[in-house]
Amino acid sequence: MSDFLAYTVLGICLGSIYAIAAAGLIVTYTTSGIFNFAHGAIGMLSAIFYWQMHSSEGGWGIPSLPAALITVLVFAPLVGAFLEIVVMRNLEGTSDITKLVTPVAVLLALNGVATWVWFRDINTPHVPASFYGLDGAKVFGQFVSYHQMIGVVLSVVVAGVLYVLLRKTRLGVTMRATVDDRSLLMLNGGRPARMSLAAWAIGASLAGLAGVLLSPQLGNLTVFALTLLVFDAYPSALAGRLRSVPLAYAGAIAIGLVVNYWQWISEAGTKWVAFKTLSSALPALLLFVVLLLLPQDRLRGTVVTRTREHFRVPTMRQSFLWGGVMIVTVLMLQALMVNSAVITLANGIALGLISISLVLLTGYAGEINLAAYTFAGIATIVAWQFDVGPTGNATQTSLSVGAIVLATLVCAAVGALIALPALRLRGLYLGLATFAFAVVIDVMVIRQAAPIDVNLFGRKFQLNFFTNGSLTVPRPNWFGVDFVKSQRNFLMLMTVLFVLIGIGLVTLRRSAFGRMIVAMRDSPAACATLGLNIIQLKLVVFTLSSAIAGLGGLMWAAQQRNITNQGTFQVFASLTLFMIAVVGGIGYVSGALLAGIFLSVLSVVMPNIFLKLATDYPSLHWLFETGLGNFTKFVGPALVGIGLGKNPSGIANQIMEGFSVLKKAKTGVAIWIGAELVLWFLAWREIIGNWTFTLVTMAGAFLAPRIIVSVWHDQVAADLPDAGIEDDDLVGLSRPFNESDRDRYDAALGLFPVTGGR
Repeated sequence: MSDFLAYTVLGICLGSIYAIAAAGLIVTYTTSGIFNFAHGAIGMLSAIFYWQMHSSEGGWGIPSLPAALITVLVFAPLVGAFLEIVVMRNLEGTSDITKLVTPVAVLLALNGVATWVWFRDINTPHVPASFYGLDGAKVFGQFVSYHQMIGVVLSVVVAGVLYVLLRKTRLGVTMRATVDDRSLLMLNGGRPARMSLAAWAIGASLAGLAGVLLSPQLGNLTVFALTLLVFDAYPSALAGRLRSVPLAYAGAIAIGLVVNYWQWISEAGTKWVAFKTLSSALPALLLFVVLLLLPQDRLRGTVVTRTREHFRVPTMRQSFLWGGVMIVTVLMLQALMVNSAVITLANGIALGLISISLVLLTGYAGEINLAAYTFAGIATIVAWQFDVGPTGNATQTSLSVGAIVLATLVCAAVGALIALPALRLRGLYLGLATFAFAVVIDVMVIRQAAPIDVNLFGRKFQLNFFTNGSLTVPRPNWFGVDFVKSQRNFLMLMTVLFVLIGIGLVTLRRSAFGRMIVAMRDSPAACATLGLNIIQLKLVVFTLSSAIAGLGGLMWAAQQRNITNQGTFQVFASLTLFMIAVVGGIGYVSGALLAGIFLSVLSVVMPNIFLKLATDYPSLHWLFETGLGNFTKFVGPALVGIGLGKNPSGIANQIMEGFSVLKKAKTGVAIWIGAELVLWFLAWREIIGNWTFTLVTMAGAFLAPRIIVSVWHDQVAADLPDAGIEDDDLVGLSRPFNESDRDRYDAALGLFPVTGGR
């Protein structure tokens, strides 16, 4: 009984801090309609800043109370206000996917900033001290520190104040009205921008308070561990439907109790390591359960006219043409590249293979999967078990066809199993469900380095997912072609595979099934009214997408060769991939390719360039390597995602719109292509250097379209952005209506001009 009371007290203390974090989530969501996925990152950054102010070893030595007050009441609110002004205000009128991806980008950016500033040297300890040190008192026979008591008291105060603020005051009603109807609020004299700013400042302050209170539990702080620790409060916020503070408070206490009770039970002497480590995944598992128990979301009507995203569907002729262009381009480029550059390009194509699964699921069907790398991990484990065996002693130098097929089928089955309970979820809730699944698999499967003894139907065998924490994944060796030792051959294999999958997706998109899944994305209510089986559509899409993610992930693992279970398939890697895929253009196959290339180049090439500059100019080492190099490595990808609100259709759509005006200037385009071929030939024959070829090509990509538009203006004038009839809505208001307007409209409508007084 004493142990039960002890773990109950500890559970209430932990749950109280979760309640504070959950209250911050509710404040931001009820006033902006945006789920702050970066809530945990704000708490992490605040905890690090508190350590910097308070610590006497590496910090500034400020006493704990002033340091905590400055962190919670000044630093964290400023972070929240900055994010609302610079980032969140750009999301009005965007889809649910963009509203989810942008906070994910903020999360990654804040984690990158913390890594860049504080955690470049992993040997430097960051251990925050508790309030009043180790002092405390006994409660029901259990010692409770004053730090934990302060957390309990503050959670009650925060819950009470927020409940009164949001439900009983004019300010709270105005804040909630901001997300319901901003236009109507403005007509009644409200100022939604100010309300949203205040809400984000308050929410960030509560996240900072939770981070400061939770940080001493970790000992030595790490970026991802502390971010996920604040993430544990998400189930309680969803238990209150992101609206009710009392329900969220009760849910937070329940989570704290469940986590501590599980630790109590798991310490009873079980030999299954995974059973003991489940306590760290319990909040994610509870999040999945809470999402399934929430009342089902109503079928909604179309929202296409209210969002700013739009994607064009390529023809089959265009798909085959550009697929051939991609194969020829990669073949020509790899002939010029040194081995290190070939590896970088191969990494990009491999990441594109994983990203292309999101084109089907998110771009076409509008569903969200934040666990792409998890399926990559599952496929890698299955293929390795099939080819090498659980003992890891067998010698297997080639990835067999059977292993690839089996890994793809297992990922498809797992995707279907996850989709079955999650079929009723959409948008944010579905994204959180897949994120929770990724956390659970990461803790329970991927991080298990020790063998697991299994007794199934009287037959004993051993599962060994990662031998000593790492795997060496073989590459295929088919058709007499050496893909194992030749990196260039394996690059071409992945390129052909990407083209085939891309053409298959375009074919599916243009089919009757493709039109059905797009209709399901645009208006589920209309689909249900017309008799379409929405559940079946979702299940098929999830299954196909999971199979593609597994196949692409296995090719990526074979490209990497040596895979570890610490960070390789981490949930934050899936977040980064999803964010970059949306930025690239989630509705296009080319967007997946851009996402893979961008991730590979930005994480490898740019830091290497700055490192070389730092070596060449030692006096500026602090600028090139410590500053720009690390900034590009840790923060660069996230900054691209933060700017998504200004271009929600992605980079691929922007590129296609920019080059579409050249389709009628065939002579100019032919000259441009011919010049590029000449440049390639000169570089291939080593008449010019590769850097010269690269720089001239980049300059040509920037200048050639402008030159073509200038020289062949008459042919392309009708397709220029300012020449379309759709941009003349204000003609007659902004300027008088003239004869040229009438002639242009008549030509667009196919009308005959009025002549001879008729």
